[in-house]
Amino acid sequence: MTVVSAVRRSVVGGHDLDALQAWTAEVEAWPAGSHRWGQYAERTATGEAICRTENVSACHTGIAGLARGVLEDVAGSALGVDVVAFKDKINYKQPGGAGFSPHQDLAAYPGARRVMSVLVAIDECTTTSGCIWFASGVDELLPTDDRGVVVPDVVASLSWSPAELAPGDVVCIAGLTPHYSQANKGTAARRVLVASYAARGDGYDRERYYSAREQEMARASARDERFRISTLGDFEGIEVSSDVTGPGNACWHR
Repeated sequence: MTVVSAVRRSVVGGHDLDALQAWTAEVEAWPAGSHRWGQYAERTATGEAICRTENVSACHTGIAGLARGVLEDVAGSALGVDVVAFKDKINYKQPGGAGFSPHQDLAAYPGARRVMSVLVAIDECTTTSGCIWFASGVDELLPTDDRGVVVPDVVASLSWSPAELAPGDVVCIAGLTPHYSQANKGTAARRVLVASYAARGDGYDRERYYSAREQEMARASARDERFRISTLGDFEGIEVSSDVTGPGNACWHR
């Protein structure tokens, strides 16, 4: 099967887009380290900035409704089967915020078989602000280095295209689609919500993913001591350590 990425315009609009932007501002204000599944911060030239919130829907009913509603419909249509949401995150790329090295999502999801991610532009995503680039026509896992990112000679052999998006546009990213993004060289934020889905019949769900993610990240960090915000070492940012800790699985950032 040839795997491609597809851009869909104005999937989230009007009051729904206004709400998503307001919710994102709320979540971004949570302190670094205050979210059980990950509220990560990076160092930029202009100071510390939140770079990712993982598993947002666990603590935000608005984001949960979006992920289990229209975005689930988009993912199911793109994958061609009924799907279940197993992961979501917000990536915040402030001016000077880092990008992500070329990688394939399937390599980051332990035990998954058929997956589709739906990236929603919260802000304008351009080549200046660090939009996603993807390569089409790849239907297998590619060779990777010790970080889990695609090796340079393979990256150079692929044909890459940017997905520039207006707020509310989405891009569907299949599990085998190689993609990357560069640093934000603009003056405005480039924030995106990414919800990931598995084929319902595969038995891959949120509990299974986040349990495997926690174990894999602990093993990988013990091995190489790299800053990670996912199971792969694809994030190119510089870590801001946090001593904030919370009580177990509770949402306590309010």
